[in-house]
Amino acid sequence: MKFKNFFSKISYAIIPFIIFIGVLAISYFGNQFLYSQGWTIRGASNYPEISLDSQIPLISWFVYFYFLTFPLGIIAFFYLAYTNRRAFYNLFITICIAFAISGVIYFFAQTVFTKPDFTPVTFTDKFVVWTWGSTNPINCFPSQHCFMAFAIILGVMTANGKGCNKKMNKIFQILSFIIAVMIVLSTVFIRQHFVLDIVASFDIIFIVYPIVSVCKVGERMIAGHDRRVEKRKMKKLEKLADK
Repeated sequence: MKFKNFFSKISYAIIPFIIFIGVLAISYFGNQFLYSQGWTIRGASNYPEISLDSQIPLISWFVYFYFLTFPLGIIAFFYLAYTNRRAFYNLFITICIAFAISGVIYFFAQTVFTKPDFTPVTFTDKFVVWTWGSTNPINCFPSQHCFMAFAIILGVMTANGKGCNKKMNKIFQILSFIIAVMIVLSTVFIRQHFVLDIVASFDIIFIVYPIVSVCKVGERMIAGHDRRVEKRKMKKLEKLADK
């Protein structure tokens, strides 16, 4: 019964989740495919590193935090849907816009960078090298992993705010915040991204989210969803009355 009750309260988030996966697939994997086919607008240019990038060490064990990004993001996504519909819709629209912006940047201003010379010794080292080779060395500016990490931070920070109907667990909030910070750090410590990627991701997320909130997108989407639910209920009642 508890699971049924939980599922009924997050079921409205399934379609937004599918939409987000679609935006992710097009913006990231779509550009990966176009790059592999040589279909980018002007090819890829070398990445504009800054002096700070050369001072950041390669720390292999951060790779495990890097791979926590999307599992934690999915859990936080539905947990936020359970606790605060308003915050959920605002964050959903924010990350869709952010990923769409990154997809446009990847297509029109693709950057490519080479990985450092590195001889793997431990299993973790080899995992890092495998991570480097798992995709083309593109789609770095801005970082979609950082988008997700910043979205997790926003989600746990806003969960118990205006519109909250169920308190988010405090321990989950604290752990998610810490892990999200570690995810951001992991992008540079395992040489998947550079400092400017983090800065760009931060700027986009924390510019888009306030705009979405001020425009009351969350409230509008809740009202629209509730109207559709009410219409479906009325139709069911009408059908029963006809019988």
